[in-house]
Amino acid sequence: MIRMVGLRITTKERLMGFIFLSILVSQFPSYSQEEGSFKIWLNALKEEAENRGYSRESINLVFSEIKGPVERILANDRNQAEVVQTYADYLDSRVNNWKRTNGIELMKKHRDLLQEIGREYGVQPRFIVSIWGMETGFGTVPIKESVFSTLATLAYDKRRADFYRAQFFAALTILDSGFPPYERMKSSWAGAMGQSQFLPESYLRYAVDYNGDGKRDIWDTEADVFASIANYLSSFGWNDDETWGRRVLLPTKDEKAFLSELQTDLIPDRRCEKFPSIGIWKDLQEWQALGVRRMDGTDLPNRPIPAALLPADPGDGEGFIIYGNFCTIMRFNPAFKYALSIGLLSDLIESD
Repeated sequence: MIRMVGLRITTKERLMGFIFLSILVSQFPSYSQEEGSFKIWLNALKEEAENRGYSRESINLVFSEIKGPVERILANDRNQAEVVQTYADYLDSRVNNWKRTNGIELMKKHRDLLQEIGREYGVQPRFIVSIWGMETGFGTVPIKESVFSTLATLAYDKRRADFYRAQFFAALTILDSGFPPYERMKSSWAGAMGQSQFLPESYLRYAVDYNGDGKRDIWDTEADVFASIANYLSSFGWNDDETWGRRVLLPTKDEKAFLSELQTDLIPDRRCEKFPSIGIWKDLQEWQALGVRRMDGTDLPNRPIPAALLPADPGDGEGFIIYGNFCTIMRFNPAFKYALSIGLLSDLIESD
């Protein structure tokens, strides 16, 4: 034992030390409780995986890597660009010259394959390439997150727990199938995999082995990537006789007042029933009569088609006329800005 000779601690010093220690200790219970809560939850998830009959090898691999909720995943989930950015900032950053130039070149490079797939699934190739470009920069963006840690984090979080719990087990089903190998099962922060960025359930339902090699390879096989995107769009009612919509000028910069005086005249396109926030539906010619015009000031197409109007940023006097295909794009990502970026990029690719 070491004796501290001559050291005397005053009552004030003792009190200050007690306060400091109390503050220090108080920082840890919430973390400890969270850590303990997650471990209990994770053990229950593992037990459910065992009861569902997944292989012991898959379970051991998956649960050996999950250590706790990944904070950057939760931060990204709560600060998605589609929510926090203006229309102008979001679209300018994503519909850019790099994507336009590379999209055009890749359309040329894969023209025969894209046309073949487009005919088979009834989807214009420019939309296939636009989704490919927007999701992973035409396959150039590295996908690094562990899909299982990501999905466990999002399933543990309360915001969309049931949805991501289902994705977690779908990912286990994919791993148990034998392809892809465990090392390739990486994802975005949202749990989407491969160059086409499919969530696990979407992969199981819509991924296509187009080259016939026995693998639905959305990671490295471009034919499978293209066909999987086309199959996804086709499965949700894509109409290759239509485009997505167009950017338009409004008759006033007071978009709120303009729309507040209007009522919907049409039943929404059936593909858009899932997205009631799109708002007012009218025949395209009614929007023309109300003063909505193309961006160059010319008339809208002289075609009877159900259309809705999405205003852009407040006070800019701009908006977007959208058709049913727009809602099909939103099945990939249910955000107006995302679907608009796909449509606008497809126009740039087509216009060359």
